[in-house]
Amino acid sequence: MPVIAGFQFSLSVDELLRYQGRVAERPDVKALTQWAIDEAQRLATPAMVYEWFAVHAVEGETARIGDALLQLGPHADLLAPAREALVGVCTIGPALEEQVQALLADERLFEGYLLDAAGVIALAAIVEPMRCIVEEEAARRGWGVSLVLSPGSLVGWTIGDQKVLCTLLDLSAIGVAVTVAGILAPQKSGSGLIAIGPDYEAQCVGSTCHLCTLRHTCWRRH
Repeated sequence: MPVIAGFQFSLSVDELLRYQGRVAERPDVKALTQWAIDEAQRLATPAMVYEWFAVHAVEGETARIGDALLQLGPHADLLAPAREALVGVCTIGPALEEQVQALLADERLFEGYLLDAAGVIALAAIVEPMRCIVEEEAARRGWGVSLVLSPGSLVGWTIGDQKVLCTLLDLSAIGVAVTVAGILAPQKSGSGLIAIGPDYEAQCVGSTCHLCTLRHTCWRRH
């Protein structure tokens, strides 16, 4: 089961500033945003574990991937063309969220907020290697790729099903655990799957933001 750790990634100050609204023009906010990005880069210890599995059947709102029967909900048909799927879990480690809690406890609320937001951006950035692995494998076979699907994000696929998805992987290899409720720890961790098959048309992995449960409220929606 492949594990990738300690890889390089980059974060954008402009991206974090973009979500701050009018206050983003203030010099003190710009300076704190740069600090948050630098801290996130310093504290993050990116790691990813993944494996390929056969997609055995997609019926109604369920899909069987490897030995896991996933309750994807009404958008299970996104996997209808799939032959195989890469299932992966990635994390930036616990240090950033520990620092956020320390800042909040010290009543440095804005710094804590900015650092937490930078951690969200960092987690999104470290998913990129998984996308690249899938796109390269699909290209090698002359196949296409699905959108990236994640429990708790895709409408109808509840976070509780994350427990089932994660039984396919050795999360301990990257220091991640999944709670009874299906929450990953450390919190700045994420799971997902991307499928490939000859009947997919896309060559690049797309987002399911338009199908996300938080599509109307997410501060990173696009």
